[in-house]
Amino acid sequence: MKRLAYLKSKKAFTLIELVVVIAIIGVLAGILIPVIVGAVRSANVASANTSATDIRKSVNIWLTMMDAKGHTINKTQNINNDPYITITADRGIYDIEFSDTFWPKSENEQELIDSLNDHLIHNLGYHELVAIGYLHNGAIAALAYCVNVNESTQDMPEFADFSRTDYWTGTNGIAADGTVIGTSPQILNG
Repeated sequence: MKRLAYLKSKKAFTLIELVVVIAIIGVLAGILIPVIVGAVRSANVASANTSATDIRKSVNIWLTMMDAKGHTINKTQNINNDPYITITADRGIYDIEFSDTFWPKSENEQELIDSLNDHLIHNLGYHELVAIGYLHNGAIAALAYCVNVNESTQDMPEFADFSRTDYWTGTNGIAADGTVIGTSPQILNG
């Protein structure tokens, strides 16, 4: 009977109990939130690296098809002026630009742009992206990709950066401004 009366009289938590529970929740949040944020960033970088690899493979398949059709790709290396291609997609509309040294001057560049555009739409279907791929020995040897179309290709790694081990200022795949950039091959810090 006394126990029943005691239980009826104890209807609420004490202030100390509430403070202890709040402190435990705060400690757990302090431990878990950085882990979850780090996992999300790592997943975003892994996804961007996979996308960079897919774009690089798709462009290389197209370059092989163009080579088989007789289009001449620049196969010489010019250390001071690496041939490159920029690919931008905004709401599914692709904008493709070849550097001056990508094709010999006699090529019909608009026909090649239209062909690559069709190839990318049918094989990739990305709606938003900015990518820059660097040509070496007739193939895209290195490609950087960002899902944010507002990023400038000036913020992307250059061809020489792919051989560096100190390119990223912080986490691999995260630019100084926090933008996720996928690379193929992947650029890693040391």
